[in-house]
Amino acid sequence: MSHPRASSHRRGFSLVELLVVIAIIAVLIGMLLPAVQSARESARRISCANNLRQIATALLQFESSNSRFPKAADVTDKDTCADCYDPWGEARRTGVAPSDKKRGTSWMLEILPHIEENSIYSAWNRETNVVGNAALAQTDIAGFYCPSRRSGIRVGNDDHLNLVDSSWRGGGTDYGGCMGRVQGFVSSAADTIDARHRFAGTGFTFAGSGRHEGIFRPTAAITAAAIQDGMSNTILVGEVQRLRPLSGTTGTVADERTSQDGWAVGGNANLFVTATGNPNHNPGGLNNLFFESPGSEHVGGGFFAMADGSVQFISEFVDASDNNSVFALLGSMSDGFVSSLALAGN
Repeated sequence: MSHPRASSHRRGFSLVELLVVIAIIAVLIGMLLPAVQSARESARRISCANNLRQIATALLQFESSNSRFPKAADVTDKDTCADCYDPWGEARRTGVAPSDKKRGTSWMLEILPHIEENSIYSAWNRETNVVGNAALAQTDIAGFYCPSRRSGIRVGNDDHLNLVDSSWRGGGTDYGGCMGRVQGFVSSAADTIDARHRFAGTGFTFAGSGRHEGIFRPTAAITAAAIQDGMSNTILVGEVQRLRPLSGTTGTVADERTSQDGWAVGGNANLFVTATGNPNHNPGGLNNLFFESPGSEHVGGGFFAMADGSVQFISEFVDASDNNSVFALLGSMSDGFVSSLALAGN
């Protein structure tokens, strides 16, 4: 007696079932992706805050060793007015000889030994300027980049056009020192030096209460003892914007929307102000598309290190309504008007 053979045909997925499975997988990916992206950004924020903590610690170590903070820039080129120094022009000058005594370097060069970059610091030729040290100045230092923004110069975003030499492809920075609630730089393209954002000089004091200076000044060295408004209430360093002018704009309009970039070159590349409404018509606050002001790629605000080394996240909705507002006051170090982070609305 014969028995019917068991069928060797195995039933597979129908087209409808396959489409349902694909749809379910797509939904799961859609649910998981925001969580993954959020986790990545959280890690980037931690890394950025740690970068600022390391920079602040390096500055405090420098101050402890030298009884002062580093000057904002090592520069001698200037316009006719007092303190109208031009580090950008001095940094990019070619053919500099030792007798010229031209440097154009920034405070960031001075702290390299304190962030384990002594090899760059030791190799730097002090008898010439930034362009004369081009190979070193183009070095990418990971701790000078915010990972939420970039890990190097983004040619696709024209970052290289903000460097002292547009052929360079490295040496950027996303952090800067605080100059206070002052006008830090000239923004007019009609300036006698040109549109290079030279220091404003006499703009360091303007209408308002008290002294407005921050810890970083063009060629002055500040001591920790001079910070009279409290170390925890005074911004030392923070994140900076990286701006390119809008297409079709020219003159002052384009200049006020143009950042400079580079850890080695002094000036706007690694300095910012907390002012509102100074002679440059600074709108104040963070992420305001104005070249003097700080800003970040983090949602809702940016990281700042205070003079005591602590790192804080300050909301972009912080009061910056005028030059005596909470954010403005956090930038000045000895005006007698103590502002605190408790008032910053974080």
